[in-house]
Amino acid sequence: MIKRITVITGHYGSGKSTFAANYAIAAAAEGRKDVAVCDMDTVNPYFRTADLRDIFSENGVRLIAPMYAGTNLDTPILDYDIPSLYEEGLSMVIDMGGDDTGAYPLGKFGDFLKSHGQETDVLYVVNFRRYLTRDPADSAEIMRDIEKACGLGITGIVNNTNLGAETDRDIISEGAALAEELSRISGVPVFCNTVPTLCCRDVKVDKMFHVERLIADPFSK
Repeated sequence: MIKRITVITGHYGSGKSTFAANYAIAAAAEGRKDVAVCDMDTVNPYFRTADLRDIFSENGVRLIAPMYAGTNLDTPILDYDIPSLYEEGLSMVIDMGGDDTGAYPLGKFGDFLKSHGQETDVLYVVNFRRYLTRDPADSAEIMRDIEKACGLGITGIVNNTNLGAETDRDIISEGAALAEELSRISGVPVFCNTVPTLCCRDVKVDKMFHVERLIADPFSK
């Protein structure tokens, strides 16, 4: 069940924003009327949950984006705060920027989040087919860097191993096994294993979570 605050973080290109969007939409589909996606990615202007405003609206999800998000200005400005949104009664899915650099903005809300630890998940999204996170030990190091940057402990691993349209059953199974190894190394449990809805329909892995590719790659042909 979705908690009041779910922070989504991970390495650049791990699929954080795609997972955050799918997770929020799934929560709304289960009947939650107060789900909001908070775009706190001030690092990468190309893959943003703020670009999904219409999709969120159609699925009963509120979008909270920083000032200038969706414009041609270089750096969006965070003009909202988590405690105020919490007081509104929202269930927040917070999409962070990549790596420790992207996690720093969350630090200003660290004391608030720690005081609401029972209501907060901090999920680390990892794609073992991406550069620098192919090995569980390397992935664990990035995870610890993110924890230091934001001052919060990771509570769950989201295995998002895929190769886009080339994803097959073997890639899904391999990713799930590597996620278990990362869990063993780090002591953090696997939260879920994502499976693209357009492929691998017959794949069966533990804690399976289906995802739609909602955010297009602007560099793909």
